[in-house]
Amino acid sequence: MIIRLAIGILILFLLYKLLRKGASLAGRRSGKAAPPAAAGEDLVEDPYCHTYVPLSHACRASLGGKTVYFCSRKCLEEYEREKKECT
Repeated sequence: MIIRLAIGILILFLLYKLLRKGASLAGRRSGKAAPPAAAGEDLVEDPYCHTYVPLSHACRASLGGKTVYFCSRKCLEEYEREKKECT
């Protein structure tokens, strides 16, 4: 009886660790961590992957007369490609 309980607890613990790791990987779409922001620096949201990056590290683009910020050049290019496909 005690062995079954110990095995059950071990299985639950391993499932918990596996699910937690899977959730953290799913939250990182770009695969890289954002650079640290300076104290008091504003964060901007990438409209493509919805990652928040410090304003000083963001890629800027003027689209339709509006300044848009991206976490990387790749996200900027993907965003522009999708916008062209929709029109």
